[in-house]
Amino acid sequence: MQENNPDELIRQARKHLLNIVSILKDGKIDNAIKTVVFALVAYIKHGNLLIKQERKEYQELLEKAVNLISFDPLVKEVSEEPLAYVPKKELELLARFRDLPGLIDASKHQKSELAEEARIQAKAERLEKGRQLLQQKYFDGAVAHFKRLCEDYPGDSALFAEIGKLLFDINHIECITFLEMAVAADPADHKSLAMMGVAFRKIKKFDQAEAAYMAALEVDKDNINYLFNLSRVYIDSGNWVKAQGTLRRVLEIDPSLEPARKGLEFASRHCRDMM
Repeated sequence: MQENNPDELIRQARKHLLNIVSILKDGKIDNAIKTVVFALVAYIKHGNLLIKQERKEYQELLEKAVNLISFDPLVKEVSEEPLAYVPKKELELLARFRDLPGLIDASKHQKSELAEEARIQAKAERLEKGRQLLQQKYFDGAVAHFKRLCEDYPGDSALFAEIGKLLFDINHIECITFLEMAVAADPADHKSLAMMGVAFRKIKKFDQAEAAYMAALEVDKDNINYLFNLSRVYIDSGNWVKAQGTLRRVLEIDPSLEPARKGLEFASRHCRDMM
């Protein structure tokens, strides 16, 4: 809507006002508001050029457009007083219409925040219910509950990881399932990868445990805990050469770590026994 000569400006404004019903049917309240703002500006600037009948018709179009917009749910939410067109009070109405987009955006943002808060609260309550099912020894019911929860919050890596932690001391296989979901949603979640490494080691799936720790170390390169636990994978699987190499790397980072020193002595002794 670019301003041209007065006659063209009035003509464009009238055309848009005539189309207000279609604009609102398309659900484009912002465009409807812009239409009225444009029409009001045109009338304030050049309404004196209209003859009496033209002015009356233009005012009727403005009145209809304002009334229709006033019934929009978003507009009603943010309007303390009903919108209405009153001749000779166009400037006041223009000010209110210019404020509407900002008020509507603020209202939408507030509702979005409230909805997100409710969503987070519901998630926390359902997570707690699953925790209680575990405490009551209803393991299968808890797992089924957690799976439904994850379906309702797709891509929520932190949620999946938290469920994995809850299951860690109860069932490593189910724990791994949820940790894998966490990593799929967030490949940089090195904590879940490391926990997977522990779980895989405890069920003696050493290749998967090694892969999990290696992936975690790609994200957190010199994490001494990950390296030390990786060395335990190698010790448990009898891979003494890799165990020695990993423990030496641990001691390079922290020469004072006594468990790593004892682990290196243990792995080195086994290597000598095999020669």
